[in-house]
Amino acid sequence: MVQDNLTAQTENRNGVLVVHVSGPLGFDSYYRFKELMDPLMEAPGVRIVLDAENLGYVNSKGFVLLARYQRTAGQQGSFFGIAALSSRLVKEVALLGLDRLVKTYATVEEAVAAAESGR
Repeated sequence: MVQDNLTAQTENRNGVLVVHVSGPLGFDSYYRFKELMDPLMEAPGVRIVLDAENLGYVNSKGFVLLARYQRTAGQQGSFFGIAALSSRLVKEVALLGLDRLVKTYATVEEAVAAAESGR
């Protein structure tokens, strides 16, 4: 069983909120992560980059939540980008068939640049 030791820190980069997460996004941490992100996602025109470089594990429910955040951001004229996912997690996104729904960026810098330009 994956232990709940997901941590998150936020940083403002020129109006783009970068959320650095570390640890697993699984059953035990899902609701805590959702409680952090939901209010952030509700702000109109928000630009958020999720720095997933230190995200060690994501269960299918977590991936669906991330896809929902991207869809919601697109509908609201906001931005939600997922940056620096490990190659293993990128493969899991594809295996779940979410690669058509989840836009990822190789680096945080790339995602921040996309958020700043509105892409």
